[in-house]
Formats: sequence, structure tokens, C-alpha cells
Amino acid sequence: MSADVLKNNLTNPAKSYLWYVMFTNPIGGGDADALDTRCRSASIPGRSVGTIDIPYKGTAGIRVPGKLQMSHSWSVSFLENTEDQKTYNALYAWHEAIVGARTGIGGPDLAVKSDIYLRCIDQAGNVWLTIKLIGAFPSELGDVSLSYEDNSTIQFPVTWSYDRWEKVD
Repeated sequence: MSADVLKNNLTNPAKSYLWYVMFTNPIGGGDADALDTRCRSASIPGRSVGTIDIPYKGTAGIRVPGKLQMSHSWSVSFLENTEDQKTYNALYAWHEAIVGARTGIGGPDLAVKSDIYLRCIDQAGNVWLTIKLIGAFPSELGDVSLSYEDNSTIQFPVTWSYDRWEKVD
């Protein structure tokens, strides 16, 4: 295969920097627009199909498809603005709605989960892929390293848990 064949078959390759995330209903009163805008990195979640080995009379036997498997975990990072702290405040409020640090009491499952949309776009701004994370909530607000030697912005790593994801047409 020559480069011309590839070029003719791949006229508009998907770019890893053309995407956006929509947090439809941040729990705890967070600013959805701030979360959408300040989300700096994300990934398209993976999935796999498990396998079941069926041995047969001393042979290796056969392998058949098993059940669908997902990691149920999605990592993103957010920038923060020192003037309004909307990112950290939104994520902290969501976490407190899940389980309060002082009381150990939180909301029921349905009250602390929300759907999140990841949309990949082309260079004209048209959405070519939409992934919906169903029943998502921030399960971990990661550590943020601070150092006098660094010359960078603070980014908050957040791990989200979700029930499942699906491609939206």
C-alpha cells in the first residue's frame, strides 16, 4: 500500500485535540459551563468482550465470547481559576453530596449520579462521535503536586466512576 492510497482513504483524520465534554447536571450546585470549559484532558473509554474457554477431550478446545466488560473508570483533568475556584468548588460539592466528610452521610445513588457526554468533532466543528457516560460521579479527586521548581498551571486530576457508557447516534 502506498501513501497515496492511505491519503485518498483518510481525507479527514480524527484529531486528538478536537473534543469537548458536557457535564449536564453537576450534583451539589456546581457550574457546568466552568467544568465543560476547564476540562483539559480526557479519553474515549474502552471496552472488551471476555472469553470463555471450553476444553474438549484433552485438546485446547474452543474459545467463545463472554460478557461485555468495561473499566467503569474514566480519568480527566481540570484547570482552575484562582479568582472563582469554580472547578474545585464544583467537584468538592459533588463529593460532599456523595458522602459528607463530617457526617459520613450522603445522598442516595440516583441523587449523586449524572450523565456526562464526550463529543469528538472534526475541523469544521461537526460532531462525529458522541459517548454518553451513564450514571457518572467523581470517585476520586486526585493529589495535586505543588513545587517551587515548577512553572506550570495547577490541574486537578479526577477519576469518575460510571455505570456504563454507550455510543450515541
